[in-house]
Amino acid sequence: MTDLNGKQYVCVSCGNPVRELYKKYSNTVKPTHCNKCNQITDKYIEVEEFIILIDALLLVSSAFRHMIYNGKFKLYWKISLVVLLLESFALCRQNREDGVNTALYEKGFYMSALQNLGEYLMITVLLLFITVILGVGQLSQVSLASLTLTILKVVAISNFSKFFLLPILVWGSNTTDFGRNLHYMLVTGHHLCSLVMAYNVVGNIGKHHRCLSILLVICAFIMKEYVRYLSAFQMVL
Repeated sequence: MTDLNGKQYVCVSCGNPVRELYKKYSNTVKPTHCNKCNQITDKYIEVEEFIILIDALLLVSSAFRHMIYNGKFKLYWKISLVVLLLESFALCRQNREDGVNTALYEKGFYMSALQNLGEYLMITVLLLFITVILGVGQLSQVSLASLTLTILKVVAISNFSKFFLLPILVWGSNTTDFGRNLHYMLVTGHHLCSLVMAYNVVGNIGKHHRCLSILLVICAFIMKEYVRYLSAFQMVL
């Protein structure tokens, strides 16, 4: 695979590069099959975007591959913007309810959005660094521009987990502090799992490097969360 950002598609089941997703015969369209796994190349080509998004939230690897390689990502960029706004509102509201980070809260919702955007860019840079260091899988075979765009898509998809913040925003006043903290922990855990799976799926990393890549992705995620904690602590001071 020479260019993950070009017109070359992949099989959503195994990640094998393919030339086309379907063939046209007069008035009918027939999906192609992968030469490697003999499965339908892309079962999502005639599926509603909403269903694909649900599969991504359920951590279905084939949905990740379709969204990044075979589908039109324009819609998912818009969803990423909605997720950014949702997470920023959750951060702003949490700062107010917990009675901490008051300086950050006073600067308002837009400062929270800038903070989250900075965290997105930071995790992207960290994953880029990890990919260059590893030098394995399909991600190591592309140009820097294509690699950067691919990592941005991975980060955007993993951030869809923040949709699960919506219930605590709606019913947060009807639960305890323990319930809120538990909910945030579960959302963070799902986000980490989504990030790890999306990175390994699109990179098509072999088994002998998979454990190392998972460990490094987790370390990058922890580093990002630690920077968030430090910034919040400085705001208190």
